[in-house]
Amino acid sequence: MHIKRVTLENVKSFRGKHQFDLTPGVNFFVGDNNSGKSTVLQALLFVFEGPSATKWTPETFYTADARPTRVVVDIAGKVDELVQRDKFKVLKDFVFEDAGEPILRLERSSEERTVQQSGKDKKVDVKAVCFWHPQRGQFENVTGIDAKVKAIFDFEAIWADAHPGDHIDFASTKTLGRLLDSSFQRFVETAPWKALTEAHEKAFSHDSEESFMGQTKELASGLKELVDEQYGEADYRFDFGLPDAGVFMKQGRLHVDDGAGETPVSGKGTGMQRAIALGIIQLYARSGALTEASSHTPLILMLDEPETWLHPSAQLKLGEALSRIGEQEQVFIITHSPYLIRKFDPQHHLLTVLSGQGENRRVHPSTTFGLFGKGEPTWGEINYQAFEVCSNDFHNELFGYVQQHLESKKSNDKFASEKEIDSYLRQKGIPQTRTWVRNSAQSDQRTLPVYVRNAIHHPENSLNPDFTQDELQESIQNLIGVVKDINSAPAT
Repeated sequence: MHIKRVTLENVKSFRGKHQFDLTPGVNFFVGDNNSGKSTVLQALLFVFEGPSATKWTPETFYTADARPTRVVVDIAGKVDELVQRDKFKVLKDFVFEDAGEPILRLERSSEERTVQQSGKDKKVDVKAVCFWHPQRGQFENVTGIDAKVKAIFDFEAIWADAHPGDHIDFASTKTLGRLLDSSFQRFVETAPWKALTEAHEKAFSHDSEESFMGQTKELASGLKELVDEQYGEADYRFDFGLPDAGVFMKQGRLHVDDGAGETPVSGKGTGMQRAIALGIIQLYARSGALTEASSHTPLILMLDEPETWLHPSAQLKLGEALSRIGEQEQVFIITHSPYLIRKFDPQHHLLTVLSGQGENRRVHPSTTFGLFGKGEPTWGEINYQAFEVCSNDFHNELFGYVQQHLESKKSNDKFASEKEIDSYLRQKGIPQTRTWVRNSAQSDQRTLPVYVRNAIHHPENSLNPDFTQDELQESIQNLIGVVKDINSAPAT
């Protein structure tokens, strides 16, 4: 089960409606600073958690004008199984099909309104989460559902400005807690646990006067005497069962000894704590907890700039771990790092590029990775698609792809000459606007891509002016258009 789509309306700097389609695997958000990447994730939490005195308040979360703030979320996947559970049976009538897929649609809005439900008027405001009723064609607030909505997913959000120690958490809904719970389930099959069980039974036996239960009989007798006198006769007995994993986890602590003596992790620096928090995530990716996750509430992991303080090689490893987690859980990553998305898989990952602000904001869900066929996208392509960085490497890759295409059409296995490539580019509508000077006696008119390619490959030639960054960008855009034409042409 996963979040398929989220629509923001008048949220912070998002004026009007903005829809974001999502994938069950890894969702990357990249782009300019202050372009709204974090706001998308905050909007998801706003729907499921609701506002409080300190979070999602009108002053910090709503737009500055009087229009209502509204967020709509579509849940897909195993929603049919969700509504079979006793806790969520009240949502059965709210499941509908979208493109053949069962969907639950949630809404939380600041607009105060009255909805007619079961023949009665019901007032709804931002404190009430509403579900779309397909037959009645309206959003309705189901009695008693507001608190339960928080249990549909387990959200774990690690923000860039949050203290990382807050996420080294032993709670069963957190990543570390899931790891420990997975280990605990294996531990209960071992001899030490059986010995603990026997010791507990002896210590809390009702038959032994020396056990703790024997000590409580006096308390129970005193309680009986008082209650019998006032309310009628009854018998009382204290009982203390064997603690479950949750009880032990509450007492858990992680200690670190980095050569300066062992201390709780909370006493270490922010850099180390963040490294440990991200290390736990990577450990989770390698563990059996993922394969056992089907029995858990789905985890949604949100990471805001997790590359902070990480060496590039560590970023690569973290990217691999997050891809692994994305095979079982939904992951959201806000990043400025090309290393982190090195393992981008267009089949299971989605990259959304945001740029600009307010009315000038552009939202582009990139589905164009993989220009060069199957396999991992190149770093040149990642940098260009995700961060709009134009590089000589990406230009070479595009130019080489065009060259290889022309050579594949030859029957004599000969290389495609510069003149042939230039002619082909002119056929594709790219004009000859540049003069390439080979030597004092020879110069040729060439398209911009050929000129740039020659300048990259022949830095020893000082007879030609260097191309500018704008020219490199224009040339790359020209070549991308040609590559897309090649890829869209029917196979012959």
